Amino acid sequence: MKRIFYLIVAFSVLMAACTKKEEKKVETNDEITKVKVEQVSMQEVDQIYEFTSTVDAAVKNFISSAGGTRIEKIWVEVGQKVSKGQKLVTMENTNLYTAQTQLANLQNEVSRMEALYASGGISKQQLDQIKTQEEVAKKNIDNLQTNITLTSPISGIITMRNFDNGDISGAQPILQVMQISPVKLKFNINETFYNKVKVGMIVKTKVDVFEQEEFSGKISLIAPIIDPLTRTFMVEAQFTNANQKLRPGMFGRVELNLGKANKVIVPDKAIIKQSGTNNKFVFIEKGGIVEYRQVELGRRLGDKYELLSGVNDGEKVVISGQTRLIDGKKVEVVK
Repeated sequence: MKRIFYLIVAFSVLMAACTKKEEKKVETNDEITKVKVEQVSMQEVDQIYEFTSTVDAAVKNFISSAGGTRIEKIWVEVGQKVSKGQKLVTMENTNLYTAQTQLANLQNEVSRMEALYASGGISKQQLDQIKTQEEVAKKNIDNLQTNITLTSPISGIITMRNFDNGDISGAQPILQVMQISPVKLKFNINETFYNKVKVGMIVKTKVDVFEQEEFSGKISLIAPIIDPLTRTFMVEAQFTNANQKLRPGMFGRVELNLGKANKVIVPDKAIIKQSGTNNKFVFIEKGGIVEYRQVELGRRLGDKYELLSGVNDGEKVVISGQTRLIDGKKVEVVK
């Protein structure tokens, strides 16, 4: 009997200990965490959007000869600056000499035929035929002369050379010249902003080569159609590039200010990044209870963020003590 009594007592002690442990655990879960909060508000902020683009030349020209003859002399090198009308290439002129000889013979024949026509020796039709041949020969010489001395149609820089002296160019361009003052950047904007974008609006860009330097330009062209696949429209911005720092092929980030809008602004201390994802969250405090809520961030504004969604005007966000919080946790707001 004593043994049974001792067993009952031991069991009672064990149950009491477990009960106390459970009570202690409940008390721990119900522990109130002290936090600091800040009330958010709507503010009018610039709606600056960033787009990526590649710097491109304002004008690109390929220099080639329609005759496809042998190259006698290339007068420029890659990287060299050239002026409009400057001589770039001289082509072999054997065909020109032949054409000039043929023209001289035709001109003599025209003079002879005109004398015969005046004396009634030939008809008007025969005279017209020889004159037509003379005109064709003149145009052929003009074409050959144009394709013997190749000049630059623009002021710019030589960016490509495909041949050496003595090569036969064929149909491939001999040189490429680009105008890099100004340059242009093209980028696509969501169709919702179509009525807000205007020609002449100021845009700013930065390139990786000059990290801290900002270049200013203006929108020069807006595509008249919307791409039905991407629901975007193309915009072209032109930059004077007087110092020629911007070079075709550079990667650029373009910023465009599309006006002002009222947005909720929250302290950066309130933002929680979920590990392993790009999701961002905040804790909202209401009546001593916190709510875990996902948010969408806009631009960073100093030590605050513009919010695109997730928090309403006037709500209170937790800015200190978040590490000990879970959704629905009781809190005590302290200053």
